[in-house]
Amino acid sequence: MKLNTHSSTPLYMQLKQSIIEDINKGIYSPGERLPTETELCDIYGVSRITVRKAVLDLVEEGLLIRQQGKGTFVQYPKVKRELFAVNGHAEYMSELGKIPQTKILSFGIIPAPANISKSLEIIPESDVLELQRILYYDNQPLTLEISHYSLKVLPNLNEHVHNSVSMYDIIKHKYNITPVHNTKLLNMVLANADEAKFLECEVGDPLFKVEKVAYDAKKQPIHSSFLYYPANRVTFTIDSSMSQEKGNESPS
Repeated sequence: MKLNTHSSTPLYMQLKQSIIEDINKGIYSPGERLPTETELCDIYGVSRITVRKAVLDLVEEGLLIRQQGKGTFVQYPKVKRELFAVNGHAEYMSELGKIPQTKILSFGIIPAPANISKSLEIIPESDVLELQRILYYDNQPLTLEISHYSLKVLPNLNEHVHNSVSMYDIIKHKYNITPVHNTKLLNMVLANADEAKFLECEVGDPLFKVEKVAYDAKKQPIHSSFLYYPANRVTFTIDSSMSQEKGNESPS
């Protein structure tokens, strides 16, 4: 698409709008590499200076992302996640009208490390189920989850774990236990090699790290989780009414 050189609108702004329209049309898909500067010059009939200005603006506005040595890519739209929500991944995806997708990396019974036994309020080295998996949004890795479940509260839970079943559904229907509130600690970390591989991001990319403990109605810990989200794929929201309700029930 050639731009209008006779328009009063600067060429770089026309180019920005054209690229945005092409993204919306699906010509450039989320995660796809944008054509090179030379290719963009040919496609839109503009100079390299115009291309650089337009692309830089779109990077600053969060629609494009540059990866060193790889090029410029279309940014994935950010997913909004309520920080105080108690629901699990399957429930959250269902609320969005999406089909829940998960991939189990590993699971098994291990002796609880000190920090996990403290979170779950169990004797150190008690048996816990450790579950590591990737949670997806529209076929893209959204979360790397490392969870530990108390086998004192949920005996034989390991027998029910597989990709197509929600963990919270198992807990509710097999054990008649419902998570009703949780505590969460949110920090920013940089992706290591394993996290980058599983989340399909770059080593050193910023990640949100959420440390979560879920409780039942009797304030008994059910599980603890470490959740890693690429910072460019998720926005955390806080509903003050929800946080107030949680505050009335228990510390959050």
